[in-house]
Amino acid sequence: MEKVHNKATELVLAAVATAEDSDNPRPWDYGWCSESYRRSQAAAISSPSGPVCLSIEGVERLEELHALLAKQSQVRDRWSLEELWGFLATLTAFVYRAGTKEETARRLLACIIYTEPSLVIFPVSNIAWSGEPVRVGKKNVIGLLDDKFIDAAQELGGRAQAHRKRIADYVSGLKHREPRVGFAALVPGQRGKARKQAARNFQALVDLTMMLVTNKGDRNLWSLRGDTNRPGLRGIALDRKAVEASVRESGDHVELYSNPLVIDAIGNNGGIQWRGEDPIPLKELLAEDPLHIAVETCLTQENSFLRRLHVAARWFAESYWASAQDDGALAAGVALDALLGSKSALPGRAMKERYALLEPDARARSGRAKEYEEIYSARSIVAHGGEVRKLSEGNFLREMQNSVTWAAWRLLDARATFSISTEKEFESLFEEIRWGTREWPSKGEGNSHERSEGGQVGNDESS
Repeated sequence: MEKVHNKATELVLAAVATAEDSDNPRPWDYGWCSESYRRSQAAAISSPSGPVCLSIEGVERLEELHALLAKQSQVRDRWSLEELWGFLATLTAFVYRAGTKEETARRLLACIIYTEPSLVIFPVSNIAWSGEPVRVGKKNVIGLLDDKFIDAAQELGGRAQAHRKRIADYVSGLKHREPRVGFAALVPGQRGKARKQAARNFQALVDLTMMLVTNKGDRNLWSLRGDTNRPGLRGIALDRKAVEASVRESGDHVELYSNPLVIDAIGNNGGIQWRGEDPIPLKELLAEDPLHIAVETCLTQENSFLRRLHVAARWFAESYWASAQDDGALAAGVALDALLGSKSALPGRAMKERYALLEPDARARSGRAKEYEEIYSARSIVAHGGEVRKLSEGNFLREMQNSVTWAAWRLLDARATFSISTEKEFESLFEEIRWGTREWPSKGEGNSHERSEGGQVGNDESS
């Protein structure tokens, strides 16, 4: 990267050589990502000593600089290329004002080219937690925002270890109501990209847990409640329990429920709709070893096979937190596609076969095939604007969601049983099971999930 560093320094100095003070009182640093803005007469960059502008030649050098850095994988991994425009522009303005321009340019460019992972901490909403914080994945911690959380965050190393006082000040200065649950992540990205990566880590933890947790009904985890109580970044996603407590004190609790007037064939009705429910008991769910191990495996081991589960979990979450049956059915169908599909689109017959071959008991595969046919039919009808009668009858959507959970666990069992880590190995597995050159372990031997969970996880939920 030394050659890149040297070339980048040359380009900064070349751009600075064309810089001058600007009379535009409202510079727009982020706007430099737009070619129409940075090449306009009004383009300006902020600096501590007043706005700066570049000639068209200077803008061209800045464009060369951005293109050079965008080619470097370690820069792309750490920075949003759109956001990087603003940083490079302000870097140029800062060098223009500096006394030792080359030294300043090299020092500031090093902050972009060579970077340590960022520490991101934020409170989360709609998560119930008690007891000790837990480290999950490679570099994540979740728990109550207290001294033990700060200690656990420090153990992530890097910037987390070096900034205990800053972390403690942040935690003590939070204005959110208690109990406060927080999430900390050490991520490769910087600035905006760091925030997005940390938020994605949190969502992956929640989504994988919700997809893989079994017997959801027995745990009072019910889908189709809408996203009012969906876990998220606190302040972006409201913590329903905290808001409820706040408005109860003010007597303004009417803001938390809907009271529509319905005049129908029977008369007038003003029933109340209330979307409050208990936060997700994440600590309680992760206390179960098989589930914790499965989530940890998905979060820490990176390969093309396990990425299927990450994608499926995101779509499963869209299904689980949907408020409409058809939206939930479509998302559940996409989640199943993510688990079983191929880069080259597979016909429904091939997908049905894959689903059935995940069943270790050959005698039960015809039942699994029929199960998939019903799921695929519902998904297709919804996708093409039709209505699925089954969705309004019984628990068909929850059965679809349970089927996604079952298939996810079967893929994890396939990974453990047949040592699958690549797409090629995944594709070959179905061929070999079909031709009898590979077999699932007999029922007596069991597989990792069946041994720990006591059987398969198909349609085991009722409302």
